Amino acid sequence: MYHDDPALSDGADHVVASTALMGDIVRLPSGEMDLELSLVASTPIERVDIFNGLDLVETITPFERSDLGSRIRILREGAAYRGRFREVIWDGRAEFIGNGITEIVPVNFLNPEKTLERTGNIAEWRSTTTGNSSGFDVMSSDRESGKIRFETPLVSFDQSIAGIGGEDIAYDVPGEMPRFVKMFRLPNDNPHKSFRFSRRIPLRPAGDNPVYIRLTQEDGARAWTSPIYVFRE
Repeated sequence: MYHDDPALSDGADHVVASTALMGDIVRLPSGEMDLELSLVASTPIERVDIFNGLDLVETITPFERSDLGSRIRILREGAAYRGRFREVIWDGRAEFIGNGITEIVPVNFLNPEKTLERTGNIAEWRSTTTGNSSGFDVMSSDRESGKIRFETPLVSFDQSIAGIGGEDIAYDVPGEMPRFVKMFRLPNDNPHKSFRFSRRIPLRPAGDNPVYIRLTQEDGARAWTSPIYVFRE
């Protein structure tokens, strides 16, 4: 483990170690990295993503697939450009056809001028994103029946409700910057505000491996760890 960046000095001070913390720089000539993580959040945890640089290694949830209920989360995310004038307008509606809505809860509707309203089995909203995500949770009256007809200026589609599971279903908008709508299923009640797990992380055979974690809470808030930098020459 190095006290200074070895890329800046051939004689960077270092010690032999078997563990590392966030921000540490480690040389690992061979083998894999064992990652141990303990999380405590302010609201229930939606997911934890493990990254190696820009590559998503794995997405982990604190609940099991068997815990998934009738709650469907629908999010819009992205930005039009880098820098200023990056706002994406997502004004639109979603209709539950052949099914019903028993409850709808906004997620990341932080601007009081942007609204989410429900009329029967139709949800209508005014919403923008600038790289963040915004959306809602909807409880369907039946877990399997019918479909969702989703309409915005950028993307429209029909999605069967039975086909929505714990994995993201994403509808991308063409363009240079990522813009997309995604939906997935959650437990009706998620009590998990803390989460502990361990994973073995495969590493690239040469160069840097900046391994870090992104935590997403159910309220839409996100937190990132600093990377552990594992390199191989």
